Amino acid sequence: MSDAPKTTNAKLIPLREPEHVPVRVINRLINLDFVGSQFDVLMGTTMLGVTPEGTHEEQMVIAARLRFDIDLARTIHEQLGKAIQAVTTPPKDQVN
Repeated sequence: MSDAPKTTNAKLIPLREPEHVPVRVINRLINLDFVGSQFDVLMGTTMLGVTPEGTHEEQMVIAARLRFDIDLARTIHEQLGKAIQAVTTPPKDQVN
């Protein structure tokens, strides 16, 4: 028997996009918690309005509740790190 790893064919999983999944604008991280390797993230958005008395009012509104495992957390961390690096200007001492 060989110790060489077996080659496997990747299975393509179809991606559906239901019409009822809303796009959310998120600008607040309300809570990030974890138990073991399960993460629980609560994200929100700031809504501005005017009260019946005519004063401005700001409210934080829950926009998304996410629960995911450690593998997805690592993927998000890696991908956000790359994206942030791509849009961040390097410090002047590192520019050629």
